[in-house]
Amino acid sequence: MSRIIKEGYTSEDRKELEFIKETNLKYFKNQEELLGGDIILLEKQGDSSVRQEIDYLIESFNDGGWEYVESIFDKNIELCGYSDVIRDEISDFDIMKDNIIVRVLNYELHKNELEDRVYRKIGDFVLSVNGLIFSNSKITSFFKISADFLKAWGITEDEVIEIGLENTRRLFPPRVYGVEYALKIKTITQGDGDYMNNSQNIRLGNLGEDTFVAYGTQNGATSFFYPGVKEKIAEMLGGEDYYVVFTSTEDFHVHKCSQNDAASLEKRLIDMNKYFPLGEMLTEKIYKYSVDTGELTEV
Repeated sequence: MSRIIKEGYTSEDRKELEFIKETNLKYFKNQEELLGGDIILLEKQGDSSVRQEIDYLIESFNDGGWEYVESIFDKNIELCGYSDVIRDEISDFDIMKDNIIVRVLNYELHKNELEDRVYRKIGDFVLSVNGLIFSNSKITSFFKISADFLKAWGITEDEVIEIGLENTRRLFPPRVYGVEYALKIKTITQGDGDYMNNSQNIRLGNLGEDTFVAYGTQNGATSFFYPGVKEKIAEMLGGEDYYVVFTSTEDFHVHKCSQNDAASLEKRLIDMNKYFPLGEMLTEKIYKYSVDTGELTEV
């Protein structure tokens, strides 16, 4: 069943209003309660659906004709059907255990969709647990895992988060680049910046400032929370405490506390957030990692 929803549409129904806000965040980079543009919604039996922005489909038609537009829908419908299969088999932990991943999300922007979901809150953002459906270098498709899944699996929230972090590390390995090197992103090849396995001599910037990101994947800021990463960064910075600036959901910078001022870093972060799509914004806060306690705290 297909349905065209026009720009400016709203609803008093709570579930549909959440759908409007999520669609606005995905396509129009805001969380207004009025739909920001025309979309087409394809609904399957059950609760599965595929939505596409109509302006994007028009651009796709101009670029590649109807075959290109059809291929977009075919891929989305394929993924939609695959998610149905996964949900049907979700009670079998052996099927899902290698496909649990963790993403970082700003809490305020996503709090409606996080209801009844499994996540760990850290300051003003969360580590959200998801089931991976499909992933390549350009797109990652997943569904959010609720507390009901944990009951079926017989595991705790802490256990599923740790499993998810290990899987995410395996699928999207952490990488570190000096600022000068990161500016040459188009020349980076697979395996570059592999600091966790000591395969390269990573040169730090003069102020101990580096960009850490799992390039070629989405949500690279998650890599900061992989097992051993925080400690390895501290080692690379000479064993000193450091500030962490999560510049988006895809990357983060680190700065030695002894050489930087948190208030200045926060001002720079807020300014940077103005230039990124709302959906990629993770936080407006600065965080500090303590070598002595091993804890990450909001400054």
